[in-house]
Amino acid sequence: MTEASSPIRSILIVGGGTAGWMTAAYLARYLRLPDCQITLVESATIGTIGVGEATIPALVGFVRNLRLDEDQFMRKCNATYKLGIQFIDWIEKGHKYWHPFGLCGGLIEGQDLYHYWLRAQRVGAQQQPYAAFSLQARLAELNKSPRPLGGMSQIIGTGAYAYHLDARALADLLREVATSAGVAHLHDEVQAVELDDRRAIARIHTQAARQLAADLYIDATGFQGLLIEKALGDAWVDWSDQLLCNRAVVAQFPRDEEQAPYTRSTALDAGWMWQIPLSNRTGCGYVYSNRHLNDDAAGAALLAAAPAGQMPSADLRYLPMRIGRRQHGWVGNCVSIGLASGFLEPLESTGIYFVQRALDLLTTYFPDRKLNHVLRQAYNQAIASSYEEVRDFILLHYVLSRRDDQAFWRDCRHVPQPDSLRHLRELYEESGYVASSHRTVFSERSYHHICSGGGCFPRRHHPSVEAAEMREVTDVMRQIQRQNEDFCQTMPSHAELMAWLHGLEC
Repeated sequence: MTEASSPIRSILIVGGGTAGWMTAAYLARYLRLPDCQITLVESATIGTIGVGEATIPALVGFVRNLRLDEDQFMRKCNATYKLGIQFIDWIEKGHKYWHPFGLCGGLIEGQDLYHYWLRAQRVGAQQQPYAAFSLQARLAELNKSPRPLGGMSQIIGTGAYAYHLDARALADLLREVATSAGVAHLHDEVQAVELDDRRAIARIHTQAARQLAADLYIDATGFQGLLIEKALGDAWVDWSDQLLCNRAVVAQFPRDEEQAPYTRSTALDAGWMWQIPLSNRTGCGYVYSNRHLNDDAAGAALLAAAPAGQMPSADLRYLPMRIGRRQHGWVGNCVSIGLASGFLEPLESTGIYFVQRALDLLTTYFPDRKLNHVLRQAYNQAIASSYEEVRDFILLHYVLSRRDDQAFWRDCRHVPQPDSLRHLRELYEESGYVASSHRTVFSERSYHHICSGGGCFPRRHHPSVEAAEMREVTDVMRQIQRQNEDFCQTMPSHAELMAWLHGLEC
């Protein structure tokens, strides 16, 4: 006989910001637990990090799951569209390549275009980069919008795009969503965490003399890990010996009139700089290693590399980055979310994604009050795997670099590579395939873009592509590009769409 369930009746989220309010909104609006009180307590004095303002396509699904109107969402978050990332000077100075979202030319006879493209490259039938067949990359090159004014498109329909957005504005919007769905909001500070005899959280004592107890606790307190680490003692798995960047200096600049629909990542002497266009400003940041560059020099380098002739609208902010993940994302009756769970440099815009991934896993393995260890184990294995997958993907960008002009870049090529990355590269360099364990966050096409952009190619293409006549293959490839060009010609500029959407002067 099945044992009666004892449902979760109360959830306490400690910490606000993007992580806390994403959690509150998602649990309240999407999970819709009956007879469950969700409470969020946050300090009115502790600020948020706010590093990440670029996202990946997974957030489109999050917005749709919350049944938010996308145009209103974009207006409230000062958002623009993101079709991918352009990497500048990463392989060598003067070199550029793309990591666009979505399909790249589609499938031919059930096989990805990549292997046909690779065969055509090998026989000299064409010499264009793989990304030249991506619709999103071509739109980005032309600074075009992925949709017409007031209309839809195939890109919007398939969700093969993302956003640049103001993370604080996103948190404010999600707070409205959560509180309107019944989430209680308290401004208070945690003073002490009381554990029971099982080493689980019994209650939280606050500055205002509240005693807050719940069936399930969410730690969204950032790097300090107030519940998961300070109270429950969970260890941090440090990856700073593999990913060397451990600081960021950030600044806000006036709005870029160009309104590029992509993120720029430019390699600098001791790291790299992001440039993210919002509707009302441009966010820039230099992610660097303080073992290779001090803060003053990093700030000066950011200003020197920033948009020409522009001065920041506020003082530079210097942010520490703790690179790694929690050994156990879920301990006892506490689940860590956001920076409390882990952090990787924002090279592939995965900061907000990891919040979403944790929420997807939590709802998949959502417990009752028994908090069965099997659910915790499944969650912990899955979230650890996601962090490791993205760690390897980011490392791949560095190990493919041929830059030899600075100690930082030489050191990056000689960091200890995890076995998982070595196995990934061995398989890819032999066959052009990526094991499914490395494809929960990024598709195989993403690896094709990064590897081909960095000059890494498999030893051979898949034998199935030999059946096609090369003339037919090149005809199909030309047709793909013609269709992409035709689509681009029907789209307004991204600046025009943003002016229409946000009520700006174009």
